[in-house]
Amino acid sequence: MSIDRSDVRQHLDSLLAEEAQLLLELERVLEQETDIVRGDDTDAIQRIGSNRHRCVERLSRIGLERTDTVRMLSFGADRTGMEKLFDWADPSAALRTRWRANLELARRCKALNDRNGAIVAAKLDRVQQLLGKLRGTTAPPVYGRRGSRYGSLGPRELGRA
Repeated sequence: MSIDRSDVRQHLDSLLAEEAQLLLELERVLEQETDIVRGDDTDAIQRIGSNRHRCVERLSRIGLERTDTVRMLSFGADRTGMEKLFDWADPSAALRTRWRANLELARRCKALNDRNGAIVAAKLDRVQQLLGKLRGTTAPPVYGRRGSRYGSLGPRELGRA
């Protein structure tokens, strides 16, 4: 049984088109999220988080389908395999160009997501500072191995003299 390159090219073209559409939607959602996380509307924050999550789930599905296609055709499952598949299925390099455009869109989405995360972290830090003032505790938070906060640790005995 022979695999038709044009069928594979058409399949990949369809995946890349859907991925581009979802990345544009995610970019729009993340831009809206920036405005929302700067405010105090918790309902809006929850709604926009659901939209972001839906986009990411769909993008993950497309990524898995693309990886399965590369693996099924015995090109491997990494970026090199994808490059080989593009060379085989589309000598015109149109798919590769579209894929690179999608990678750039994904980079923009990551930057927006990182910015939103920084805004949320700054707001959380401010809330924790205010709570510390209300409670009368001003000890800085302690961080774990992965950078997660444990909160303020109370005094404890570290040894005996």
